[in-house]
Amino acid sequence: MKIKIKHSTTYKYSSTVPRLIQCLKLYPSICDNQEILDWETSTSNGKIIESHFDGLGHRVQNIFIKNFSGQLKITSQGILKTKDLSGIVKGLKEKVHPLCFLRETDLTKPCKNIEKISSEAKKNNNKNYIEFVHKLNLIVSNSIKYVSGSTTTSTCSKDALKQKKGVCQDFAHILISAARFNQFPARYVNGFLLEETISGENTSHAWAEIFIKDLGWVAFDPSHKKCIDDKYIRISTGFDFEDASMIKGVKTNYNGDEFLDTKVDIENCQ
Repeated sequence: MKIKIKHSTTYKYSSTVPRLIQCLKLYPSICDNQEILDWETSTSNGKIIESHFDGLGHRVQNIFIKNFSGQLKITSQGILKTKDLSGIVKGLKEKVHPLCFLRETDLTKPCKNIEKISSEAKKNNNKNYIEFVHKLNLIVSNSIKYVSGSTTTSTCSKDALKQKKGVCQDFAHILISAARFNQFPARYVNGFLLEETISGENTSHAWAEIFIKDLGWVAFDPSHKKCIDDKYIRISTGFDFEDASMIKGVKTNYNGDEFLDTKVDIENCQ
């Protein structure tokens, strides 16, 4: 499948920012699941500077601006050819050992509800790792309801489970927490999903990858009750939402307000 994407993030500042740094991880992952046919990242102000490829294979870019005021728009767009590899993520250009992703974070700490999810997944399981993780994904899928705007970027898995609602970020955090609780390395993935929307509006999407012995990293989307297929575009990954952010900004000596707006256009251009 060929998918065309245009993703833009617009920042508005209420006063002059003495020094602004934006760290970008907006380049699609290099792997067998997706072939990058065309990709470009641009900025309305400043200049994008190539930095490095990190240990997880991200192509990291930076923007440095001094005494900035007004609006900053960062756009990434291009075309990718995707493959359905039954959820298995192959050919990643990374150097980090999978066991690193057993580490807990504030957004993914286990709780009593995670323990209950784990116990339910273990019922009638004969130590089949693949079957167990698929079952875990389905249980997490039913653990909360998808309600747009019901959580924020700082909501942890424990709180989402407590209120029994959330968005794709929360489904991913809950699955990551449950997987790590059972000693399966797991991580958060940022990207895009081609799907039909009633409103015509698209957003970025989040899911999780779990490391399974003899298979490697397998990507699960608990908010859609399945593994990923050729409708998914993988961009960045990390321990949780905060670590995997596609754009991270740092402002020095700034006391004003920042307003953020994002827009995503995604279509099948086969």
